[in-house]
Amino acid sequence: MKRRDALKSLFGLSVAAAVAPLPSFASIAKSDDLLVQNGQLFNRALHKHPELIGFVGTESNFEPSQLTLEGKLPGQLNFDFYRNGPGIHQRQGKRYSHLFEGDGMIQHFRFQSGKVHHQGRFVETPKYVAEQDAGQFLFSGPDSKLQQSRAITKPDSINTANTNVIPVNGELWALWEAGSATALNSDTLATKGVVELGKNNRYGQSLSGLAFSAHPKIEADGTIWNFGTTITGDVVLYHLNRLGIVKNVGLIKTSYRGAMLHDFLITKNNLLIILPSLVQNKTKAGFFESIEYKGSLPMQALVIDKTSLQVKQTFELPPGFAFHYGNAYEDSQGNIHFDASLYADGSTLHYMSALMRGDNSHPAPGYTTLFTLYKNGQVKHNHIDGISEFPRVYNHLTGEKNNLLITLSSVESDVWSDSVRTVNIATGKQDIYTYGKDFLVEEHVVVDDSGIEGEGYLVGTALHIPSKRTCVNVFKANRLSDGPICRGWLPHVIPLGFHGNVKLS
Repeated sequence: MKRRDALKSLFGLSVAAAVAPLPSFASIAKSDDLLVQNGQLFNRALHKHPELIGFVGTESNFEPSQLTLEGKLPGQLNFDFYRNGPGIHQRQGKRYSHLFEGDGMIQHFRFQSGKVHHQGRFVETPKYVAEQDAGQFLFSGPDSKLQQSRAITKPDSINTANTNVIPVNGELWALWEAGSATALNSDTLATKGVVELGKNNRYGQSLSGLAFSAHPKIEADGTIWNFGTTITGDVVLYHLNRLGIVKNVGLIKTSYRGAMLHDFLITKNNLLIILPSLVQNKTKAGFFESIEYKGSLPMQALVIDKTSLQVKQTFELPPGFAFHYGNAYEDSQGNIHFDASLYADGSTLHYMSALMRGDNSHPAPGYTTLFTLYKNGQVKHNHIDGISEFPRVYNHLTGEKNNLLITLSSVESDVWSDSVRTVNIATGKQDIYTYGKDFLVEEHVVVDDSGIEGEGYLVGTALHIPSKRTCVNVFKANRLSDGPICRGWLPHVIPLGFHGNVKLS
């Protein structure tokens, strides 16, 4: 696509996003009464199932505090650990219908001089500020409709900034699935405002309001790649430098009608967009509710050249669905290898609706699946034993060959992850630490500046159900099964979140 045509297409998409809500947002039909019922069902279930405590949410920020430590931190281990997730699920007896709908809250753990401090603060999006001032929900969400909802004129009207957070050029960007990034102060977590991707470059307002997904891929030199799905089902591609300045934007026409596209991959030379076996049933009321798994529909892998941002090759994969991918790389023959936490159906997406009603019946689990896309169009895949989610790799190997994969797993719990593990994808060898069924375990990430895979540390949070406290845990990456070398305790629960990242001091 020529540059002028690309800009014209992007401008048309941004105008559409600015003047009309996503069609599936407009047709949602969860009434106020059902939101009240959600709250009643959840509160009753909480008395019987204390493991639901991680999904209660909070009404206020967490002021800065110092954690009580077990064990000892190495004196040279200084870094900031940021996490993001939905912090508030309920106001005035009305409870959202899906876990993805809550307003984003950033958790900040500062590791410095052998001590750990924490603060938690809501991302003050226009939606959050208006509802906080009113003391009630004012806007319908993807699956939750208010009878007297304020107008939703664009996706950013209900941008909750609740899925991921990345350090960019001295600030933080809080990321959502369907709209703009939100800039924050990296020390105070104060909200600075919407990130204008087109500012001071040739794209200008053509990028305003377009989706900038919550799963950017960041190369070792800081280069940022990302994507966003459009109201037409097409995919916008972004190339930013390490300062967060847009260098190139592309538009890929697809026939994808599954509504949700959560993650993607990069290699040294390519981007990889995986279209899962999802379709949207528009007779269903809610956005997430309408997404259905179609077992007869193959997945598709689109291989996109990084320079031209055009599709080079398309592969057909077996049917499946994945929220998250760990990494991809090219071998010396030009074949592409990648991993996925792959599900055999879409039940895990709807499980996040059931949780909001207090129903904690567990969906079909995901498993690490390794794929190879051969240049001749053939595809090979195989599974690795053990339940798998939230895969991560060493940051300096993003898009390059990796041997280790860090994932969460579940050994004893049927509600949430209860373990963290490393997997050698070449040998299949696993090193695992199981917190136990009394813990709800969140994504763990690498802390390392050596540039050597297997060195450094892992850090992650977990909620201890019996004591109603959250802890942050530090492991030696190469001795995971020995358990944490240090554990820092908060005196309270922080809401379970989704994704986070580390900034080295």
